[in-house]
Amino acid sequence: MPRSQELPRARVEADLRRRIESGEWQSGEALPGVPALAAEYGVARATVSRALHALAADGLVNIVPRWGTFRA
Repeated sequence: MPRSQELPRARVEADLRRRIESGEWQSGEALPGVPALAAEYGVARATVSRALHALAADGLVNIVPRWGTFRA
C-alpha cells in the first residue's frame, strides 16, 4: 500500500478538527491525553502535540500545561 502524501500532523489535525466540529466533545470537556491520541492514530506524541497546538492557535481547544487539552 503506498504511503499517503499527507503529513501525519495534518492528518491528525484534520481528523481532530472534524471530531471537534461534529460535537464529539462539548465546550470545556477534556480531549483524550496525548499518549492516548498518539496510540489511536499510530503516530508519535510530538505529532499529536503539534496538531493540538495548531488547533489551539485556531481557537478550537485550550491547552493547559500539566493538566490537559480542553474543547474551547
